[in-house]
Amino acid sequence: MPARAPLDIDLEDKLLYGLTATRLAYVVIALLAAFAAWSSPWAPDLARAAASLLMGAAGAVAAWGRWSGRGYDGWAWDLSLFASRRYRMRRRQ
Repeated sequence: MPARAPLDIDLEDKLLYGLTATRLAYVVIALLAAFAAWSSPWAPDLARAAASLLMGAAGAVAAWGRWSGRGYDGWAWDLSLFASRRYRMRRRQ
């Protein structure tokens, strides 16, 4: 008896707002960092608000951002690998 396998078996599950578990973690961590930056009294209100907005925007870009059909986290990972393998650090003797 022939059996048919589903075609979408290798796709990741979408948890919330079309995000996979990894991309949802990007949003949650960015929001926690933004809240920590806002709630600590390290600078005036305007500077804390700007830092919080930047952290939240970075999390949103990491979660939902895509360029050429590929997520920005993949581009950042490949760029860091390229930079680490392209330039060698030598110790002076």
